[in-house]
Amino acid sequence: MARQLRRELEQAGALVLMTRDQDVTVENGARVQLLRQRQPHLLVSIHVNSSGSPTVRGTSTFYRYVAFRPLSVALYEQMLATGLPGFGNVGNFNFGLNGPTEYPNALVETAFVSNPEDEKLLVSAEFQQRMAKAMRQGIENFLKGCRAKGPKGWLLGQSAE
Repeated sequence: MARQLRRELEQAGALVLMTRDQDVTVENGARVQLLRQRQPHLLVSIHVNSSGSPTVRGTSTFYRYVAFRPLSVALYEQMLATGLPGFGNVGNFNFGLNGPTEYPNALVETAFVSNPEDEKLLVSAEFQQRMAKAMRQGIENFLKGCRAKGPKGWLLGQSAE
C-alpha cells in the first residue's frame, strides 16, 4: 500500500521520501533522524492492525499533537470512504514517528489482519489500490484545508509498513 500511495502521490506531482522501501526492519530512531535531515512537509505512517479477537475490525488513524489532528481526520474520513468500518481517530498517541513537531504527521491503521473480513480486503490488490487512493485524497484534502499550493512541490515523508 505504501508503494501504491507513493505512485499516487508522484503522479500528482509530489516528491515522496520513503523511510522504508523494502521488507526490512528500520529502527524508528533512524527514520526520525532521516526525516529531520530531509525536512518533509508531512509524514504518513502506514500500518496493518491486529487484535487478539478476530471480531475486531476497521480502520483508524492516530496523531500525537492536537495541531496534527486535521491531517489525521482528513485521512480517517477518506479511509472510511473505502467502506471499512471505523475504529476511531485517536489523539495523544505515543509512537516514535509521531513525535517530531517539525512537520504534521499521522499514523494510518488500514485494517485488522486478525479479522477474516479485513484480511480478505488487505490481500486484495484492488482494495489496496483503493486504500492508497483514499490516503492520497486525504492528504490532498488536508493540504487544501491548509491553503497549500497545488501538488507541485509537495515533499511528503511516508513510512512503508
